[in-house]
Amino acid sequence: MTTTTTNVFIISAIVALIAVALGAAYTTGALDPVIEKIGVYFFKAEAKAEEKKLEAQGLKEGQDFFKGELKGNQQASEVQEGIGALGGLKKGF
Repeated sequence: MTTTTTNVFIISAIVALIAVALGAAYTTGALDPVIEKIGVYFFKAEAKAEEKKLEAQGLKEGQDFFKGELKGNQQASEVQEGIGALGGLKKGF
């Protein structure tokens, strides 16, 4: 075997092992806390973008809108509480 073929084989084997390990961790629920944190982070970032958009339109937080009413913050709360359509991200708890 050439060096290139050997490297491709080794990299393929490592990727396959990582995929199997992640699959096993997902099915046992070990990744649930990580998935929840990623979901909350994503929705909070979305809420921050919504807030910036509203502020760019001249609206003021506390007068024209509230942070808790932003869609991203509501979705993040649903994930943390394990309720609603997105509560499934917290299935292991």
